[in-house]
Amino acid sequence: MRGTCIGVACLLLAGGAPAVESARLRTGVSPPGSADWKPLEFRSIERHTGYSPVTVEGQPAFRAESECGASALIVSVDASTLERTPILRWRWKVEKPLDIADERSRGGDDFAARVYLLFRFESEGASWFERSRRALGETLYGQELPGNALNYVWSSRAERGAAWPNPFSEHARMVSLGPGEPGHWREEEVDVAADYRWQFEADPPELLGLAIMTDSDNTCGSAAALYAGFHFVARDGARLATGEKAVP
Repeated sequence: MRGTCIGVACLLLAGGAPAVESARLRTGVSPPGSADWKPLEFRSIERHTGYSPVTVEGQPAFRAESECGASALIVSVDASTLERTPILRWRWKVEKPLDIADERSRGGDDFAARVYLLFRFESEGASWFERSRRALGETLYGQELPGNALNYVWSSRAERGAAWPNPFSEHARMVSLGPGEPGHWREEEVDVAADYRWQFEADPPELLGLAIMTDSDNTCGSAAALYAGFHFVARDGARLATGEKAVP
C-alpha cells in the first residue's frame, strides 16, 4: 500500500493574455507551500520524509529529504482536468540520489523523486471483493477511495520510457523518466491521458489528485529532491474557447 498511495490513506484527497486560436489551454495546480497540499503518512512506517516550502529563482518549490523513511504530499485536482489539458509539466531536481539495483522489486521500490497521478475508481469490471472493500471503506470514512495510479519516477537505473507494475499493488504502474544527472533541474512533460491508456488499456477516468514523494524506507537510504512548477496544458494544436486564458 505504501508504494502506491492507494487506499484509506489517500482520503486526504477531500475533496491574463487575450485568447488566441493557437494558444494552449492551461490548468493550474496549487503552488508548493499552499495549504492545499496535505501530508500523507503511512502507519507502518515510523520515519517520514520532510517537506519544506522553499523559493528557488523566485518560484515556490518543495524540498524533500528522506532518511530511511517515506511519506508524501498530496493535492486535489479538478476532475475535468484531463479532458482539455492532458499534458502535465513540472520541474524537479535530485540533490541526493539513490543507487538501487532492482527498482522493480518490493525491496527496491524507493525513488529519490516521484510524482503520482491518482484516478477515480471505476466499478465496472472490478471484482466483487474489490467493490465490497471500497464500499466498506467509503462507509467507514465517508469519502471516496481512489482507483488506479500512474507513478512517474526519477529512477536509479531504468531508462526513460521503461514501465512496470508497482510491486505493492496491481492498481499502480511505474513509468521511468530516466536517472538524470543529480544537482541539475529537469523540465518534464508527460501526456497523462495517453500514458494511462498505454498502461491500463482503457480511457482514463476522472483525475482526483497529484502527489509527490521522495522515499528511502525499503533500502534505508538517504535521498533529497526539489519539486516545482506543476501545471497541466493542452496538446499542441488545441484551440481556446471564448474567454479562456492562454499560457503566459
